[in-house]
Amino acid sequence: MMTNKSSFRKPMKMNISVTCSQVFSLCFAVLFLISTSVIDYAKADRHQEAELEKQVKQQAETEKAQKAITSLTELIQNQITQKALIKKLKSELRSAREDVSKKEIEETLKQEIKKEETIEEQISTLTSGVSEQTYKTQQTKKFNLQDELQGLAEPFVKMIKSSTENARQIDELKQTISEAKRRQTIAKRAITRIEKLQTTLQKTKPQNSRNTKTHLKEELKLWSKRNKDAKTLENTSLQQLRLKEEAASSDNLENYATSFIRTRGVNLLLAILTFVGTFMLLRAVSKIVSIFFHKRGIKHSFYTRLTRLIFEALTIVVSTLTMMFVLNYLNDWILLGVAGLFTIALAWIGLNMLPVIIEQSILLLNLGAVQEGERLMIDGVPWFVKRLDHYTVLENPDLDGGHFSVPIRELVGRHSRPPADDEAWFPTKKDDWVQLENETIAKVIIQTPELVQLIELGGARITFKTTDFLDAQLRNLSTGFRIKLEFGISYKHQKQATTEIPTQLRNYIEAGISKYIGKENIRNVEVEVLRAGPSSIDYEIEADFKGKVAPKYEDLEAELSKLMIEACNTYDLEIPFPQLVIHHPTNP
Repeated sequence: MMTNKSSFRKPMKMNISVTCSQVFSLCFAVLFLISTSVIDYAKADRHQEAELEKQVKQQAETEKAQKAITSLTELIQNQITQKALIKKLKSELRSAREDVSKKEIEETLKQEIKKEETIEEQISTLTSGVSEQTYKTQQTKKFNLQDELQGLAEPFVKMIKSSTENARQIDELKQTISEAKRRQTIAKRAITRIEKLQTTLQKTKPQNSRNTKTHLKEELKLWSKRNKDAKTLENTSLQQLRLKEEAASSDNLENYATSFIRTRGVNLLLAILTFVGTFMLLRAVSKIVSIFFHKRGIKHSFYTRLTRLIFEALTIVVSTLTMMFVLNYLNDWILLGVAGLFTIALAWIGLNMLPVIIEQSILLLNLGAVQEGERLMIDGVPWFVKRLDHYTVLENPDLDGGHFSVPIRELVGRHSRPPADDEAWFPTKKDDWVQLENETIAKVIIQTPELVQLIELGGARITFKTTDFLDAQLRNLSTGFRIKLEFGISYKHQKQATTEIPTQLRNYIEAGISKYIGKENIRNVEVEVLRAGPSSIDYEIEADFKGKVAPKYEDLEAELSKLMIEACNTYDLEIPFPQLVIHHPTNP
């Protein structure tokens, strides 16, 4: 038999591995097809635009090449001229005899050589498109995070600036109109004052007023021109403002919305669909593998949990990279920059939450303080950890609605332990009978994780919070209970008090109780001497019953008392009154 089992298990493991590899291959093939279809859709949508851009680019390159040939011809001609000049200066330097002349020629020669080198570099750059300095210089630029982030944010800022350009121009025109009106007001006030001065001057005609008259005339001409210029500026600005507002309310808004929907709107939709599609596909792969393992009866081990955790992290990374790949292929640098900044922000948040993530990961690997298959206390209520996952499944079989899920983060800082054999999950069960601290007998009709409701024999209902019910001192009668009763007889029966009478009382009580509730519901009846009291010999009756007769608890107490009295009557046992004995001397 052992040989047969081992020979059966080996092919099963091989089948599991083969099936898993097939599932992963199929899922990644589907992922590849989705990515390919998205890219093909983008290609088809932009094919015509790409052809037009290609033609414009070829024409621009042709024009650029023609200009380069013209410039290159001019530079080569200048180089020939410069070389001839250098040759001439070298000849003059050799023939010069005075030191002063040699120094002047040397300085001039150095300058002309530098010019010739500059022309040579320009010719080389224009010919190859690469300068010698760029080719020979070693790149030693250091990485600067601030500059890189600024580079990512720059396209987004430019887009915002471009989209608000018309609004900013309208605001500037309004400010210009306001300034023009202010200038007109000042100019009119100045013109009024000058005209008033001219009128006064004409009436009074003081001596030597010729120059004053000329000055006032020039000032009036100046302020009149300023008033006219301000008026012209106001009218021009008003016309421009009217045109800008019309454009903003009709064409520009529609064009911008249409352009956004056709370009970035489509790109954003494709990126989101790619992210969601990839994420959902990989999650489906994880779910299919989990269902497959469950059907095969493969338990969650450390390695399966670790593999799943790594796969979930890769799901997020692959989904994000796929989205950014689509944006990069579509050449949408603005959305790519926004996505990059968003990803960096999420990574930064994740880095700050690293201790919490590590602790939750330890729990998910079933290595933490709370483990699967153990007993966990939450608010005083015990729970069985059925499945440890991102949303952990907890169960309590004795509670109505005792099955729910909690996020793994709520288990951080808690502890679980293996349950003991036959350990109760709650003090009571539904339909159990309990005795409260005030000796009230009630039946449990509802017990949930939040509330426990009892009903008394008369029909009154008592409701507890579950935590308060657990803290209450109560007796569960449904598992069995004992009723104790004290009873006394007279001292005149002292000789039989410890021998015959206990047996007589026990037999009589047991027979009477058996008729009342049935013998099968009685566990035991005992009658024992309790004490020698001041007025009587006291007995204690202990009757043990099964939980089935718990609703008759109070009736059983009364029945026991009645049976004791009947037993005393049957066996002629005197029930004494309390006695007070007074001793006094015989000879007072």
